Amino acid sequence: MSLALYRKYRSATFAELIGQDHIAQTLRNQVRAGTVAHAYLFAGIRGTGKTSTARILARAITCLQPRDGEPCNSCTACEEVLGGRALDVLEIDAASNRGIDEMRDLRERVKFLPAALRRKVYIVDEAHMLTPEAWNAFLKTLEEPPDHVVFVLATTEPHKIPETVRSRVQRFDFRRVGLTELQRHLERVCEQEGVEAVPEALALVAAAGQGSVRDALSVLDQALATAERPLSIAAVRRALGLADPGVLRAVLLAVAGGDAGGALRAIAEAFAHGGDARQLLREMARLARGAEMVAIGYPEGAELAGDDLQLCTELAAAGRAGIWVEAIDRFAEAEVNLRQPVDARLQVELALLRLSRRGSGVGPAAVAPAPPARASALAPAPAPPSATVVAGGEWPEAAPILAGPNVEAAVAAEAGRPEASPPAGAIPPGLQAAPPGLPGGAADGAAETSPPPGGAPTDLEGWVAAFPRVIETLSRRDPMLAGVLRSCRPVEGGPGRLVIGAPYGFHLERLRDTQKAPLLAEAVTAVAGGAATVECVFSGEVEAGAGRGSRDPDQPDATSAVLAAFPGSRLVGSRLRDPRPE
Repeated sequence: MSLALYRKYRSATFAELIGQDHIAQTLRNQVRAGTVAHAYLFAGIRGTGKTSTARILARAITCLQPRDGEPCNSCTACEEVLGGRALDVLEIDAASNRGIDEMRDLRERVKFLPAALRRKVYIVDEAHMLTPEAWNAFLKTLEEPPDHVVFVLATTEPHKIPETVRSRVQRFDFRRVGLTELQRHLERVCEQEGVEAVPEALALVAAAGQGSVRDALSVLDQALATAERPLSIAAVRRALGLADPGVLRAVLLAVAGGDAGGALRAIAEAFAHGGDARQLLREMARLARGAEMVAIGYPEGAELAGDDLQLCTELAAAGRAGIWVEAIDRFAEAEVNLRQPVDARLQVELALLRLSRRGSGVGPAAVAPAPPARASALAPAPAPPSATVVAGGEWPEAAPILAGPNVEAAVAAEAGRPEASPPAGAIPPGLQAAPPGLPGGAADGAAETSPPPGGAPTDLEGWVAAFPRVIETLSRRDPMLAGVLRSCRPVEGGPGRLVIGAPYGFHLERLRDTQKAPLLAEAVTAVAGGAATVECVFSGEVEAGAGRGSRDPDQPDATSAVLAAFPGSRLVGSRLRDPRPE
C-alpha cells in the first residue's frame, strides 16, 4: 500500500519547511548555539508543519552528527526517531490522554534519564484538549523540567491554552502558506512523482488548500487518482466537487440582478453535475470577496488573476453597493449550517434566494429605498411650502405646537402644563414645512402630486374612508408613528384639510413631534393629491383633578406627578406606603 502524498513528502529538515522560514531560522540558530529552550508552543492552522517541525527539532537535538543546526537523518539516533522506534521521543495525543491521571504519570516519567538518546523530547499534540486539572498537574513540571527533557506543545487553538502555560514556553506561530509557495511545492511533488500537470490545475489545488500543505497534497492525491494525464483543471474540479466557472458566473450575475429564478436554475445545473454544497459556497464566497475588493478599489487584495479577475470586475459593476459583503455573510452562514443534519442543497438555495430577493427589493427582507438627497435640505432657509401642517387643537385647550422658528419656546411652555397654551403669536397660524422625500417634490419647492386612486377626500366621511391609506402610506416611512396613528381618528375634514383626534396625550405628543409631523404631512398630502392642512387635536377625556395643583392629599408625590404628566391616561393612584400616622 502506497503512502499518502502528505506523509511521503513530509519535511525532513528545517530548510525543507514550506512557508515558515522565520521559525526554521530561529530554531536552527538555537540548536547550533546549544540554547534550546525547555518548552515550546507551536500554534497555527492544520497542515502548516507544527508536528513536522517538532520531529525535526527532536532529531536535531539528539542527532549524533548535526550539520549547522540541522539533523543528519542518517545516524542511529535520527533513524530511530524517523522510524518511530525511539523510546526517548514520545508523541502524546492530548485529545485521548487529556486527564489528570495521564499528566501525573507523565510527571513521574520525566524524572528518569534518557534510555538511549542524549535528550528526552515530549511532543504533546492538540494540547488545547487537556483539562484544567491536567494543566494544573502539569504546570510545575512544565515550568522547571529536568535538564534532559524538552517539551513541545502543538495546537490549532492557542487561545485555549492557559495564560500560565503560555508564559512558561516559547511560542511560534505558523502562518498560512502562500499560494505561490504552495504551487511551487506541488510542482516539485508532481515532478518527483513523474506526473505532468497543467499549471492552472495546480493553482486551483493550491487555492483549495487554503494555506494548508496537507490539505493541498490530499486534494492533489485525489485528483491524481483520476488517472487523467496531464492533470487538467476539469479533473481537479471533479475531485473537489466544484462547478464550472460559467455556472458560477451565471449564479452570481443572477444574484446581482435580483433574478432569483435564474440563480436557482444555475445552481441546479451545478448540483446536476456533481457539485458539492460546501465547495460551491466557498467558491462563491471567494468570488464575492473578490468582487467587493474590486468594488472598493483594492483588487490586489483579492489575489485574483485571469478569468477570475475579469469576472469579479463584472460582478462589482453589476451588483448594488454592499451586496457582496452581504453575500459573503450569507454563504458563511450557510456553510456553518451544513455542520448540522440539514438539506445541503436547501441551504445553498436559501442563501441565494435571500440575496436575490433582497437585491430586487421584493419580499419581507426588502427595505424601502432611502429618499433622494435634496439640495434644499442643506440650505439654511426652509424649503418653499409643499404641505401645510398645523398641529393645533385642545388638550384640553388650544395648544398649536409644530416645527417652526419658535418651536423650542412652544415646547417649553407646553412641558408639564397640559392645560396651558403657548403665548399668543409664538407660532404663526398656517405654519408651513416641506417634508423631505415628498412625492413629486422638486428642488424648487413646487409640489406636484397625482390624484389618489379613489379621488381626493372632500369631507369628514371621505377622510374616514381614506384614513387607512394615510396609515399605510405613513408606515412605509415610519412604522412606529403609523402604529400611533392607528389609535387616532379623523374628527373633522374638508377639501385639503384634515383634523386628527388623538385619544391620549402620548399619541398627541408623537403626532406633534417636530421630526414626525413632516412625515404625517407627507402621507396626508399623498392621499389628498395636493397640498393639505393637517391639524392634531386632543379628543380624549381629561380626568378631574389631573391638572397641576389639584391632587389627592392621600396620594404620594410621585404618583401625583405621574398622573399630572399623563392626562387622559388610564393610570390610577397606587399608595406604596401610607404617609398618615397610624
